[in-house]
Amino acid sequence: MIDTAKLLTIIIEAGAIISTIAGIVAGIIIFRSTKKFQTGILSGAFRSASVGVVLIAFGILADGIQTYLNLSGTPYVSTWLLIFKDALFVIGTYVIVIGVKNAGDKFENLTK
Repeated sequence: MIDTAKLLTIIIEAGAIISTIAGIVAGIIIFRSTKKFQTGILSGAFRSASVGVVLIAFGILADGIQTYLNLSGTPYVSTWLLIFKDALFVIGTYVIVIGVKNAGDKFENLTK
């Protein structure tokens, strides 16, 4: 008989690892595309977006680890991990939003 708890854990961990790798690769691709722009408004926005994407990717990994720890029965570790995960999500999102907002503001100033 298949143990559904173990199968669920494997599926969750696989999803978290795949999402983390995809996020890190996306951050690297975004960061490398800034070399084409060298400097300027788009370059700054892309750099901040790449950092934010990588932070969110590590937040996804922390979420997968937290889920694994909850399923294995160690809730005291997962409380600190929850705080760490949420901090990564908030900081990553903040970095992306502020970077894009700054780029938008600079573009708006150019059109005035």
